[in-house]
Amino acid sequence: MFLPARRQRYSPPVHDLGEVQARVLTVDGGGVVQASVDALPPEIEECHVISEEPIAVAGATVHVVPDAFECAATRKGRALEWARREIPCEREYVLFLDEDTITTDLDGIPDGDVVQFRERPTRSRSLLAYLAEIYRMGFQTEQLAFSRLAIPLYAWGGGLAVRKELEDRITWDRETLIEDTSFVWNAMRREAVDFEVSETKFDTQAPPSIRAMIDQRSRWLAGSQDQSGLLSSAYRAICTLRNVAWAMSALVPILVLVPFLIPGTGTFGPAFQALSLVLFGPTVLWSVLGVTYYDESLRVGVLLVLLAPLVSVLHSAGAFVGFTHPPQDFDVTTKVKPDLIDGLGSDTNTSTDTDTDAEAEIEAD
Repeated sequence: MFLPARRQRYSPPVHDLGEVQARVLTVDGGGVVQASVDALPPEIEECHVISEEPIAVAGATVHVVPDAFECAATRKGRALEWARREIPCEREYVLFLDEDTITTDLDGIPDGDVVQFRERPTRSRSLLAYLAEIYRMGFQTEQLAFSRLAIPLYAWGGGLAVRKELEDRITWDRETLIEDTSFVWNAMRREAVDFEVSETKFDTQAPPSIRAMIDQRSRWLAGSQDQSGLLSSAYRAICTLRNVAWAMSALVPILVLVPFLIPGTGTFGPAFQALSLVLFGPTVLWSVLGVTYYDESLRVGVLLVLLAPLVSVLHSAGAFVGFTHPPQDFDVTTKVKPDLIDGLGSDTNTSTDTDTDAEAEIEAD
């Protein structure tokens, strides 16, 4: 669903980074986390890494969530809740980051109770997965309007700043596949919350394989549907409509091809062709918007437009799976060691690996 946001004005940074405590969540990705910690602006003096396993990270305080800790939340939510309870914080904001979030361009925090930073996934392995991420960023142009809505349709926890007082009132102590979105929805349902979208973009890693991307999308959609009961009936309908449109968009390229591949599909053949092309139009639009968002090269832009039917199917496949067969568990998307990403520039390597054969090279610290 596209929400026009041409008149959107970003809130400028108001709070300096000395008012921020950074928390990086990981399972055991020491090498990946180290690159993220190294990229933090020096003004952020307090950085905590919350891990499931012991790891060594220079420049940050590492905490291992005790096995004995119990709460209603599980997985990432459990780690977030433990950190909320056990890690002292006298700063105004907690900046929550994924293990692969690179914050080089961060220069301050806009004045909001919850501040959503935008993401810019970079290629890790699969070129098709990277192209699908560019496509997704075009699809997510809707995010620009979220600060004007009564409640955003989702939140990205890889770059989310939350006032500490709000975190303590809402907590992370609930079972869900989408901890960050669930937190924001619960907060905005319970009290008046100022949600802001920042212009600053954080680099992250695109999924290393198509399989990993499908699993990721499946969790997102299934979690959104599961938590939609938190929304008002109007917003629940909007959220469900968006999710259905996302999941069903995997079928659009097939609809476009049917009248061309099967002659004489009926007396409504020309009308069907016209309708199919109209439905396919947004696929090209998302591609162009994504390339513009990335400021990508002409070569990559042309490649994405040419492969748009395939890329849109791959992007939507996980949503389709999540809608028809919701996952019941959570597997963290694997990340690639930063030194292995070097040299994988999108212009210089056009391999379209879908499931990398180099699993031994994936971060496993």
